[in-house]
Amino acid sequence: MQVTVEKKEGIHCELAIEVPFIEIDKEVTKRLQKIAKTAKFDGFRPGKVPVNFVKKRYGEEIRFEVIGDVLPQKYVKAIQDESLNAAGVEIDIKHNKEGEDLKFTVHVELYPEIEVSGLDQIEVEKPLVAIGDVEVEKMIDNLRKQVATWKTVEREAKDGDTVVIDFVGTKDGEEFGGGSAKDQNLVLGSGQMIPGFEAGVIGMKKADIKTIDVTFPEDYQSVDLAGKEVQFEITLNEVKEAELPEINEEFAKKFGVDGDVEAFYTEIRGNMDRELRAAIKKAVKEQIFDGLKKTNEVEVPKTLIQNEIKRAKEDLMKRMGGNDSQVKLEDIPDDLFKDASEARIKLGLIVNAIVEKNKLEASNEKVTAMIEEMASVYEDAEEVKAHYRDNEKDLENIKGAVVEDELVEFVLSQAKVTEKETDFFELIRTTMANSQMQ
Repeated sequence: MQVTVEKKEGIHCELAIEVPFIEIDKEVTKRLQKIAKTAKFDGFRPGKVPVNFVKKRYGEEIRFEVIGDVLPQKYVKAIQDESLNAAGVEIDIKHNKEGEDLKFTVHVELYPEIEVSGLDQIEVEKPLVAIGDVEVEKMIDNLRKQVATWKTVEREAKDGDTVVIDFVGTKDGEEFGGGSAKDQNLVLGSGQMIPGFEAGVIGMKKADIKTIDVTFPEDYQSVDLAGKEVQFEITLNEVKEAELPEINEEFAKKFGVDGDVEAFYTEIRGNMDRELRAAIKKAVKEQIFDGLKKTNEVEVPKTLIQNEIKRAKEDLMKRMGGNDSQVKLEDIPDDLFKDASEARIKLGLIVNAIVEKNKLEASNEKVTAMIEEMASVYEDAEEVKAHYRDNEKDLENIKGAVVEDELVEFVLSQAKVTEKETDFFELIRTTMANSQMQ
């Protein structure tokens, strides 16, 4: 086999490979002889069929099979011999004729060689959050609202009330699809409706009818309504006021706490502390990852992007019902996932480069600490710990998360870090919203 590196530029490399014809023809003949031993031809006894008869009928098919087997063997060896870190290959057969050398070109996409830089240019705004008595009381008040009962009241609707309404939406005097409802329950102040709608209901009483003008957000999912001014005619049928439960042992049990009110407060504060640590870690990590992508240019192999797009499409199919879905994988446009897939692959390549260069590892101590932290929220913490000890795949995921934390700390030690006082509840809302968008 003769291999020539025709060109190598960036992450692209082309190999010209020649395979001696005798090697191909010898394997073709070998397979034809094997077929001849069992083939049935009119006028010949089994096993006595001349090879040239078999070749006339099966020769082209067998040659195709042989080349299909030989090609990967040859290009894999060529890639190894040339010490190429291949991400993907495409084969282009240049010459394929019996009795002549097989010639083909291998277009190789390489993993990029990444030299990470600009860590000191990454800006991170670290949330500075205090959890005091006020925050704990607000959290408990939110929990009370979750299990509140509602009673009908004869007064004007105010923020926090649940109202039962009918409404009809019109644009330029015409009703638009999805803009009408009857006996709709709406918690005022929940942000369930578009900006301005709920504020327009405040102050209405039972049997009031009111028309309000509102404007749909510019990024609204319906192109026909995005940024458009519309009118809603609202009829208020009922106003309901929340009756909050008393904070006692019975109330605490609804949230899994067996103990007195003091134990309940302690549990809530502990949960908030855990939630806060996770939210700060996530907020910092997102800024670190965004910074790494912005400060490092990486040419991402198209093969890896295509594989990631396929994975994303398959994941979407599973969420849509898998094989039971009416949508087929090939019907989903690649463009829906291209940018996000490229960004994920780019980040993965940068992260791997930092991890390998700086030999970041998951120590047993930190793996154990993470498992302890995760298990602490479960009633049977020991069972959870045992699960991770005995489940190799899940344990590897934990190790990966620890290495990721090590990476964040490594970058954070060099980045430009400032602190910003942040409200606990605003931070949690932002973190949840970002998670839903990803």
